[in-house]
Amino acid sequence: MAQQKITVEIFGQQLNLKSAADPKFATDLAEFVDGQIRKVSNQINDPLKVVLLASLNIANELFEERKSQQETTAAISERADLLIEMLEKSI
Repeated sequence: MAQQKITVEIFGQQLNLKSAADPKFATDLAEFVDGQIRKVSNQINDPLKVVLLASLNIANELFEERKSQQETTAAISERADLLIEMLEKSI
């Protein structure tokens, strides 16, 4: 897919992006980031700290999701190994 220009708004700032992603996806990302920044901005007035704390919140969410995915993958692998073992014993 060819890159296209997409304009999004985050915390009152318009950003012009070039992306091959679906414009709806880029808009959804921008809305998510904007929401995280606005949530933090209700507690702090320093714009730099707001963006940094929002970034940390987003990174924390990402890391928690990755950990959950790894745990799920490990559990599925363990169950698959047990099933294979049971099938081999039944043959």
